[in-house]
Amino acid sequence: MMTRDVKNILIKHGINPSYHRLKIYEYLAGTRSHPTADTIYAEMIGTIPTLSRTTVYNTMKALSEKGLVSAITIEETEVRYDADMSHHAHFKCD
Repeated sequence: MMTRDVKNILIKHGINPSYHRLKIYEYLAGTRSHPTADTIYAEMIGTIPTLSRTTVYNTMKALSEKGLVSAITIEETEVRYDADMSHHAHFKCD
């Protein structure tokens, strides 16, 4: 997904398209691994040194509240995120 497309999606959903939000949504839309906010932070801090955990958590909350990502709780202690909003199942293998 191109940055211009991501910017338009965020604006359409009432989210200010800051650099960090653009990059976080691009990352999430480009992965199928259903990362946690901490995983997103760990993956992105190397390329965006000004990124904070708080920014990631706040961005994920905003994206979730605006319907751009699903917050998935499979285990009680962690929330994972999915930008694929089509109807599909989630499960965890033991």
